[in-house]
Amino acid sequence: MIVPFFLLFGLLVITARYTRYQRERIELGLSATKLKQALERLRQHAGQAEKVSVPSELLEQAARIESVTIAKERDDAVLRSVAARPSGFAIRFNGDAADQRIRLDAAERMELEDMAAQLSTQGRLDGEQGDAPTQGDAQRREAVGERVAIDYLLDEQARSILLTAIRRRAQGLGGNLA
Repeated sequence: MIVPFFLLFGLLVITARYTRYQRERIELGLSATKLKQALERLRQHAGQAEKVSVPSELLEQAARIESVTIAKERDDAVLRSVAARPSGFAIRFNGDAADQRIRLDAAERMELEDMAAQLSTQGRLDGEQGDAPTQGDAQRREAVGERVAIDYLLDEQARSILLTAIRRRAQGLGGNLA
């Protein structure tokens, strides 16, 4: 008697959440449609004027719709990437490395992002050095690119990589970002 009750209760909770989710999606679609119509009316009312005054309420509503849409797309992308790359690594930056990354110029930052992308899929880079176990199962490693060099800890068990230092390379010489 208790088991069917809990099964029924669980089914009702799941159904209620699904219904609420569908209602929110419908409301979001209606809000977007109403917002589009309101903006088109404003444009038609302005005629040939180059500038159209848009009330702040409409801008706030557009921002809410856009943020919900972006969050949904981000969730979908994360779920797709998990299914596509079950062997991937999570990339994190410690505080020092995050500060050092901010100080990079555009070309150096692009190279760093390429290195991080390769690390996240393969767990290693061409030109890396070191392989000595340090903290538990983590291995301290270093990788050198054309413009930057990075130090990181690879934890195969946790499938994560912690970037600990980023250094600029000035004409083949390693320079630490300070």
